[in-house]
Amino acid sequence: MQELLWALFQYFVSPILWLIQIVIIIYIVLSWLIYGGVVSQYNPTTRQLMQFCGSIVEPMARPLRRVLPRLGMFDLSILVLVLILGFLQGYAIPRLISLVPV
Repeated sequence: MQELLWALFQYFVSPILWLIQIVIIIYIVLSWLIYGGVVSQYNPTTRQLMQFCGSIVEPMARPLRRVLPRLGMFDLSILVLVLILGFLQGYAIPRLISLVPV
């Protein structure tokens, strides 16, 4: 059973968590570029990319925003989300799998 869980983690769960982290980084960088005026928010490609990333990031960040305070214009919920995903991928899920009896 443990081998099956490791295979599912390595070939399915871990890549999905990694892709979510990449989408979050794209969301952060694109929002900084829009805020800085480097990229126009009225550009259709930019708008579609932000909507796509937002549809993935926002449902996960919304519960964290209820708990975490905003520090001016900084949104700590996104940073905490990246840390949680990294913790799940790097420690929590592998640790839980190793606890499953062979």
